[in-house]
Amino acid sequence: MKVLLVAVNAKYIHSNLAVYSLKKYADAFKQNRNVDIEIAEYTINNRIEEIVPDIFRRNADVIAFSVYIWNVDYVTRIGETLRKISSKYVIWAGGPEVSYRAESFLEEFPSFELIMQGEGEGIFSECVNAYYDGRKLPDVVAADSLLSMNEIPFVYDDLSDFDNKIIYYESSRGCPFSCSYCLSSIDRRTRFRDFSIVKEELKYFLDNKVKLVKFVDRTFNASHNHATSIWKYIAENDNGITTFHCELSADLIRDDEIEFLSGFRKGLLQFEIGIQTFNPETLKAINRNTDMTRLCQVIKKLHSAGNIHLHLDLIAGLPYEDIASFKNSFNRVYELCPDEFQLGFLKVLSGSEMSDKAEEYGIVRTGYAPYEVISTKWLSYEDLLKLKGVEEVLEIYYNSRQFDSSIKYILESFDTPYDMYYALSEFYREQFLVGASHSRIKRYELLLEFGKQYVDNVDFLTELLVHDMYLRENCKTRPWFAQAGHDNTSSVCRDKGISKKMYHVEYYEYDIKEYMKSGRIIVVGAQYIYDYAVRNPITNNIEYKKLELMS
Repeated sequence: MKVLLVAVNAKYIHSNLAVYSLKKYADAFKQNRNVDIEIAEYTINNRIEEIVPDIFRRNADVIAFSVYIWNVDYVTRIGETLRKISSKYVIWAGGPEVSYRAESFLEEFPSFELIMQGEGEGIFSECVNAYYDGRKLPDVVAADSLLSMNEIPFVYDDLSDFDNKIIYYESSRGCPFSCSYCLSSIDRRTRFRDFSIVKEELKYFLDNKVKLVKFVDRTFNASHNHATSIWKYIAENDNGITTFHCELSADLIRDDEIEFLSGFRKGLLQFEIGIQTFNPETLKAINRNTDMTRLCQVIKKLHSAGNIHLHLDLIAGLPYEDIASFKNSFNRVYELCPDEFQLGFLKVLSGSEMSDKAEEYGIVRTGYAPYEVISTKWLSYEDLLKLKGVEEVLEIYYNSRQFDSSIKYILESFDTPYDMYYALSEFYREQFLVGASHSRIKRYELLLEFGKQYVDNVDFLTELLVHDMYLRENCKTRPWFAQAGHDNTSSVCRDKGISKKMYHVEYYEYDIKEYMKSGRIIVVGAQYIYDYAVRNPITNNIEYKKLELMS
């Protein structure tokens, strides 16, 4: 008997930890059964016309899909097509998108005949063995009990299966918090993998020089001892290459932990911190008892240390948050200087408390995945469209970190960061640029065109744009807005005996380094050399320094 576990990922660089864990666990409990379990991974960028033939050629008896909000439409269409090809296929599904609406899913999509509800390893193994033995299975199979985290298999025996992909790793399951929009709040039992096991598995990643390991723990620092033990281990065994990403609650981080973390290699850690809102009434409505004062203090201290990439999240469409309230939340997050600022929109998930209270809050969502908010009592659809525009330009001009100097100067002409990003989004809309894909040089040109409407000193803005460009790459083609004769690369590199491929030298009328340090705009000739062999692992920008002007 052959069983095919199917994952449809959002991007090629992603892998589906769940299907690998299910296979590894089930393989250990097949006993003498002649069962071959195979994994097939695709992405939502693959056409269904490509996926179905590939599944067909694998000749599986049972096809089991891992279902999430980002792939449910793909999965259901694939399942329906397979059923039309052959009535003999046995098609199962599991995952968060079907676990909390199992009966209605089966009714809506009759091509599927079984739902695995909840934690999957034990259920999948049980279903495979039962089907092989000819035992009748119910339409919905749920776990009787949760596994110990020490029973969850380690799936990375062969890293060649994960070349050029993010490695996802799990050291705990469950979440102690009860955020009303999150499915993790349904089961607050938190389980931890023994540190003695975790450290050996982390050693494997470190020994193999894995580039990025993402902990999928819902709240990485739910246990201080567990979190600090892991941090201490990876610091002591740092290979200079591997980065570890953790999603955590910043207000739980203690001062002694901040001091300890401040000594880590720059780029060793990435922290993702869900702020979501600063509105006290909203925080209460979504069951977040976060100490916001402490949260801000911790983030500022971590930012001051400058060695950990900080990713901060904000959610639009939450109860009691109108445009004015959201604008305040946006500005307060911006003031915390995150390395990445994610503006997300509420997803009203089946099974969540938010779904149960949607009518009370006047929340209207799309009728299809990812079930995103369309309007609330406090935000109209038009309001949300405005925030969508802000999200687009924030992603382009802030999160790329390719425009830091230019944006800093343009911001001075606006009362708040939100005002600037909203104005930029309106500029995009009026110029019919929304959703368009532009080259990087075109984005600099657009920012210059936008900035000219607001800044006092266009010449200074132009130099900042040139600076930002060379901070990211040694451009083969000089931008049209850069002043002729200010590229001193050839003469300086010749005098210093260094390669032009790895350096760029630019003369500016203004002292840009002083401006970035103090905010003062000084008219004094300054020359900078950009070294493309040295990059900041937090921003990905290269290092630069001032040179003495040539006589």
